[in-house]
Amino acid sequence: MNTNINNEIQIIVNRFKAKDFDYVINKSKVLLKKFSNNDLLWNIRGLSLQSKGNIKDSIGCFQMALNNNPKNIAARNNLGNSYKYANQFNLAKDCFEECIKNDPNYTASIVNLANLKVIINDYEGAIKLYKDVLKNNENIETVYINLAQAYQSTKEFKKSLEIIRKGIEKFPNQTKLDKLLSIQTNYLNDETHLNEMMSKKDNNLNDNQKIDLFFAIGKAFEDKKDYLNSFKYYSNGNDLKRKKLKFNINDKIKLFSKLKEFFNENNLEAENISKLNNKVIFVFGLPRSGTTLVENIISSHKKVTGMGELNYLNKFFNINFIKNDQLDVDSINKFLKHDLQKYYFDFIKFFNIETEIITDKSLNIYWYLGFIDIFFPNAKFIHCQRNPKDNCLSIYKNLFEDGQGWKYNETELIEYYKLYQEIMEFWNLKLNNKILNIKYENLVNDSVKNIKNIINFCDLDWDENCLNHHKNNMPIKTLSLNQANQPIYKTSVDSSKNFEQYLKEIFSNFK
Repeated sequence: MNTNINNEIQIIVNRFKAKDFDYVINKSKVLLKKFSNNDLLWNIRGLSLQSKGNIKDSIGCFQMALNNNPKNIAARNNLGNSYKYANQFNLAKDCFEECIKNDPNYTASIVNLANLKVIINDYEGAIKLYKDVLKNNENIETVYINLAQAYQSTKEFKKSLEIIRKGIEKFPNQTKLDKLLSIQTNYLNDETHLNEMMSKKDNNLNDNQKIDLFFAIGKAFEDKKDYLNSFKYYSNGNDLKRKKLKFNINDKIKLFSKLKEFFNENNLEAENISKLNNKVIFVFGLPRSGTTLVENIISSHKKVTGMGELNYLNKFFNINFIKNDQLDVDSINKFLKHDLQKYYFDFIKFFNIETEIITDKSLNIYWYLGFIDIFFPNAKFIHCQRNPKDNCLSIYKNLFEDGQGWKYNETELIEYYKLYQEIMEFWNLKLNNKILNIKYENLVNDSVKNIKNIINFCDLDWDENCLNHHKNNMPIKTLSLNQANQPIYKTSVDSSKNFEQYLKEIFSNFK
């Protein structure tokens, strides 16, 4: 019998490696009815659920694995990751530290703990852990990537460059490192790295490696003002990425329709809202619309701490309010009885911030503004807009870590952009002037006037530091890394004109 179950587990492991997560989930469920004390089965089932985004059930599986075998260090490490995905950072930290305590050389947990420290902006701690890992093992590709990104986020560009170069020398096909190097390189004056990338594009690369490389080469040719070749590689990268992602614009259209219907038919009120001194300034918009710039400006104020892309609420609403891409009304009504604001600020405590006012630049929260307004009555909403042609181009030519399935095809990008415009029209009407709409072009053309307007809207006293936002020491984790380190400039306005002949659909839809 033991031989049989071992064979079954091996089959499941192989199917997991092939990313056939549905098979693993279904098969493990059957086997666990007979072998409920098998910690390996519980662990692989948990990993598959985690990969499918079912974090709540994955936590239960890893806990069952540990109940059956408390020494299963892999299950404890995986549990830590699920806690991290669920924003339960204290529990995640405990798991990783327990793994390291039991095995000081357990690299997976050391790296995961470092990654967690990055999330909470403890870059000093994260960098130390990454460097410790490389001291003991120089053959872990991801650590070179993570360490380089940490240095870039903290503006230690010389150190980042050093790590990237070491990584590329050791792993020439690890094209994520090429992508990171492209961020720091101006190819107009230096073609060395471009030549290196062109020489490896015909290597035996997998699709993911090609995607990173194509976007990096696209950026290099754009620097050189060779827009034909630039667009060619951006397009190749987008096409490959789109094939790997599941996305259907109709699902989003249906969700928005349900949101409108729900808010038009209901006057919602939360039943238990704490009277807190803390306040959140939500800065949002589509990617590449100026959100990082605006957050940098506000968080330069002495009374404000910039939190970046927390994504706490986005995760919360997606997990609890959405089921099969539709609103879960029962769940919404249940949570109206809870103090989500208190949960949120309890979560923020983990970051050890010193101000009562924070900025939150989380992704995609424009979907849920109505809910946020209910749970956070004192919140401020700042919506960043940009010329649609410039915005769409900037989205199209960048690779996003979280997928953003709508952005890798020109037609879908246009459809989503128009849907987003509809969403914002709805919320602007529904929230009765609670939203400050900032146009990127106005901000860069008359920065002082618009910055003062932003600070006034936030009910803050004037602080001259807001005019020197590029000196802000806030870590930058977004693609706006270079822009955030510079004073406001105007060269991004009308930048799309360089690609007008190649993105004809975008230019015909947005005049």
